[in-house]
Amino acid sequence: MDENTASIELKFEGNNIRPAVVKASEVAELIKSFEGALEAVIRESHPEIKEGFVLISFDQIKHESLSIKCIAHKAKEYVLPAYIAITTAFSTNDFNNLPFSSIEELRTITRFSRKYLCDGAFISDGNRVANFNTETDVSYSKNNVARGDTTLYGEVLKAGGETPRVQIKINNDYTISFEVKKEIAIYLATKLYQEIGLKGNARWNTQSFKILDFKAESVIDVPKGDLRNSFKELNKLFGEHINGDISSFLA
Repeated sequence: MDENTASIELKFEGNNIRPAVVKASEVAELIKSFEGALEAVIRESHPEIKEGFVLISFDQIKHESLSIKCIAHKAKEYVLPAYIAITTAFSTNDFNNLPFSSIEELRTITRFSRKYLCDGAFISDGNRVANFNTETDVSYSKNNVARGDTTLYGEVLKAGGETPRVQIKINNDYTISFEVKKEIAIYLATKLYQEIGLKGNARWNTQSFKILDFKAESVIDVPKGDLRNSFKELNKLFGEHINGDISSFLA
């Protein structure tokens, strides 16, 4: 393979697991979840990637145990950093920095392991980089995560797509992308490069202040220059969980 591609593999082994004892639909679901978990991490760091751009393609199913092999395209730039983030989460048993949608996909993979009483492994270019088993719990640490209704403020950079998504710039170093209802995407498409507020429900890493997932319910138009004052609401919501002022972090 050239430097722009790499082999990544999801392998299940033990308890006589093999393709012949698994439904084709279950294998398809594993492939979808494997791809979905990676793409969720990639799109969080690179929200500019267009839908339909092929980053991971299916290669083959190996019949020794049950091994799903895929080809990572644009591997060094996009896929391998996401793969490392996921495998590191499994190795350290710390999933707090992964997007919520990635965690949901990974739970599908670990549920399969529990159903068939088999172990799993992540393999990169033939090297085993992380393992999991029937006891692996893919979840956030409650000590580091808060959840609640809040308002997210920022500048609209992008809105639209076949699956509607918005990209919001919080400050020069922090941009977040997430799915929204179609009507919200349509409205925000008229607000490009303007400051807005989105009321909804957020899951928040209380150590890094990083939004793990956000479900938008409605839009608030924000007068220019009023953004900093709006973060007082976040400080009230998460004040018991953090040290310092969120607005200072977002300065």
